[in-house]
Amino acid sequence: MLAQMKKMAGGDIGGRFGAWWNGRDYTPPAETEGEPATDAASAPAKGKAKAEEKPAEKPVEVPPAPKPVQAAAAAEDLDGGAVRIRALETLWGEGRLAPGSFALDTRIIDATLELTDRPGDIGFIGGDGALLNAFVALSDRKPRSTEWRRACISRITELVPTAIVTLGEVDRPRGFEEGSMPAIVSVEAFAYADHKAGLVGRVFRALDARGRWVFLDTTRRTKKTPPQAFASAWAEPQLSTNDEIEELLTLAGFKSVRRVPASDLVLAAARQGYANLTNVLERAATSGMTGREGALFLQELAWEAQSWRARTRAIEGGALEINLWVADKTEQNAPLGVSLDMVVRPDDAGAADALFDKA
Repeated sequence: MLAQMKKMAGGDIGGRFGAWWNGRDYTPPAETEGEPATDAASAPAKGKAKAEEKPAEKPVEVPPAPKPVQAAAAAEDLDGGAVRIRALETLWGEGRLAPGSFALDTRIIDATLELTDRPGDIGFIGGDGALLNAFVALSDRKPRSTEWRRACISRITELVPTAIVTLGEVDRPRGFEEGSMPAIVSVEAFAYADHKAGLVGRVFRALDARGRWVFLDTTRRTKKTPPQAFASAWAEPQLSTNDEIEELLTLAGFKSVRRVPASDLVLAAARQGYANLTNVLERAATSGMTGREGALFLQELAWEAQSWRARTRAIEGGALEINLWVADKTEQNAPLGVSLDMVVRPDDAGAADALFDKA
């Protein structure tokens, strides 16, 4: 697999990835005086004479991204769910299936627990292992998670042994008894729910009389969702507008609906993931995956990188946005007690720029 990675990246992973991310032509590193630039891929085999000059390196070719459902189906056919999760965690960090940070997780949890002075477990829909671990570290309540991505269940159970994880559908969460929960957290549930009114209704019924729903979700600001921005997603995106979500929540009976922008924070976490990629990719390539498994790992990693590059452009261009929502079953007039402006430190936000400026 290491040979595959070297061949794909030409020995300069950071420079090539940075040029690709910023839409620039790749410029090879300058040769040191008296020492031409070389890499492992260009060296002749040991014990054999070099028969001819190596042709010029071709630019990195990222595999074309498949349609979302086709990508997921291909992974399942190859029993590649675990490999896909491993690729995502390589890019975003242990336990993470998308860009995020511990500081953002704690803000979500703080908002969730702000009014939970009644007994009861906390529900999660689509939360990854990192978010659930952050919750366990901050609360002695038991997390009950409903997971619609079958391949993720074993990984979440491995990372968070105290969590009760139930297989369900994104718009039909299971394992939540009616009126039993003071709060529920969801991540991208609206983005992938086909029957959004059903999702809202089930969450509303699962909450107790003073319950709160906190969710992080992507919405569209145009008529259509950019398909390339979700090419590596677990399912076809079904994005709504902010107004559509607010209307559904109000019709269901939520008395207070508030949101704060979170796009910049998620994008900063995405850039941090790319900045860390050069440090972890070679280590991941030498960790034992070879042959078909190694090829699938690189393919999933490339698809995710390509997809999030397109999603970043869509968010920066205003076609998409990410918000943290708080919906309460009781009237709440006070401002949200959640500050998101300091979630990502300046050093974190600038790390990717520092790497990519070398390209």
